[in-house]
Amino acid sequence: MAKISKENLDNKHVSFSKEKLIKAGYKLTKSREVIIKILGETLKLYDADSLYLEVKKDNLDIGISTIYRTLELLNRLQIICRIIFGSGKTYYMLAEDCHKQTFIYMVCNNCKKIITNNECLNNSIKIRLKDSAKKDILDNCNLKIDNYQVLFTGLCDECNES
Repeated sequence: MAKISKENLDNKHVSFSKEKLIKAGYKLTKSREVIIKILGETLKLYDADSLYLEVKKDNLDIGISTIYRTLELLNRLQIICRIIFGSGKTYYMLAEDCHKQTFIYMVCNNCKKIITNNECLNNSIKIRLKDSAKKDILDNCNLKIDNYQVLFTGLCDECNES
């Protein structure tokens, strides 16, 4: 499997996002582009405050209210996904099709690190859920599941070794 470079990833997401914004009648403003690029850089989860701090690191003049409005718009257009953990904290993640993806997370109880896109965790859980749970739910509950989120809590590698 070819490794995706950060530059290609950024270009792909910005391109996809710009296309969706234009189709919906919106412009790709500087603030929208910056937020999309930040979310696309590491494929990690950000909350509005951490996005604001990231923007400030680059000395960009984008206020917190602009960040909230942009996140709301991008979520409404399904360019990003809104993830709300049990604590009520809201995070955002860039995703091309929020409604067809499976999201699996692990939050470290010690350092509060959020682990996403962990290949071992994803492979272990997705296979079992796709093969049995979705079919069982459809057969037994008469519900069709398009996507699902799974949240684990525990210790990350670093905290587990300590």
